[in-house]
Amino acid sequence: MNLKQQLAVLQASMRQIVDGAKAGNRDLTDAEMTDLEAKSNEAQDLKGKIDRSAKADALMARIGGQKHDAEDMHGNPIIHGPDGWGRKAADALRSLVATSPQGAKSLTSGSVSVPSILSGVLMDAKPRTLLELIPVIDPQGAGVKIDDGDEIGFVSRNTGRVGNGFSFMRQIARTSNAGAVPDGADKPTSSYTFDQVDDRFRVYANKTEPLAWRYLDDFSDLIDVLQVQLREDTLAAIETDVLSGDGVDDRFTGILETSGVQTQAFEGDLLATLSAAKYKLLAQERNLTGWAMNPLDLQALEMLRENGSTGAFLFKDRDAIEGFLGAPVVTTLGLPVGQAVAADWTQAELHPLGDDELIFDSTQRTTNNTFLIMFEGRYGFRVKKPFDFVNVALAA
Repeated sequence: MNLKQQLAVLQASMRQIVDGAKAGNRDLTDAEMTDLEAKSNEAQDLKGKIDRSAKADALMARIGGQKHDAEDMHGNPIIHGPDGWGRKAADALRSLVATSPQGAKSLTSGSVSVPSILSGVLMDAKPRTLLELIPVIDPQGAGVKIDDGDEIGFVSRNTGRVGNGFSFMRQIARTSNAGAVPDGADKPTSSYTFDQVDDRFRVYANKTEPLAWRYLDDFSDLIDVLQVQLREDTLAAIETDVLSGDGVDDRFTGILETSGVQTQAFEGDLLATLSAAKYKLLAQERNLTGWAMNPLDLQALEMLRENGSTGAFLFKDRDAIEGFLGAPVVTTLGLPVGQAVAADWTQAELHPLGDDELIFDSTQRTTNNTFLIMFEGRYGFRVKKPFDFVNVALAA
């Protein structure tokens, strides 16, 4: 039994004690209180172990180890993240090579399907990248959402896909007049204005530089190529276009290029500006699910001191910064220094169209003894409520 399962059993036994007292319409006995306090202490200890284990997994993922992001119904680990995707991709290439009688060296060309690079995100973990904030929806199903456990959960959404195109409704205005209605008075009417947006799926691709044919003697080396050069760089391109793509050359039309996004000018100082942006959403009863900013702007917040350049730091750690901002902070090079976005990121969606594809190309072997690996996939992107995004200027 793993730590999470132990915690679940312990919590169930605690509920049983409390429910027993409630059912008998009585207070807890001294023995029950002692038992409950002991179980509570044990639960806190288990939670600490679970948190430390999660941090260790994240550290292992950073240095190239296996990351156990989730567990199946039997408590077995499910591998996700870039390392897991890289191994799946390498396994797919091995399967392709197996179809060639003499292995990789006799393979002239071929392609294999691999899981979409946009799937496998742990939405219940604290996000640290922009694409972990944005829902990923399968456009091939009627409102089917892809989640981190390679399972599907039904939600009431549909991309309205037709061929390579899709349509969706974007809310462009919302004015509430809801209120009490006296006898005989007309009932209030609110304004909820929508516009139909017609868009299309975009191809995002990446390929390696020519690789020496001798690399095929050791397939394990290709995992680094798949993970770093293909997956991560493609994700970075998608992330940048999600924020500020201009729609040219088949890029996404990004959030900041969408009409209706709110703006927050620099007001007085950095903290006052960030607070004003936060309450630009909260004062309108909008949700704030996260902030995106350049890593150097996060560093600027970490370095703030009570008396300018002296005194204690204003924020002791990143959690304190996120407490002030009211939501998690993700860093991205898709935003320049001095610009941030506060938003309800669930009002944007990404749509991977089927599996991605890895292509093995050995046509240059007879010319210069090299081969290429190419990655590509088709994705859609939509912004449903642009006024739930605030473009924030962090400097005058």
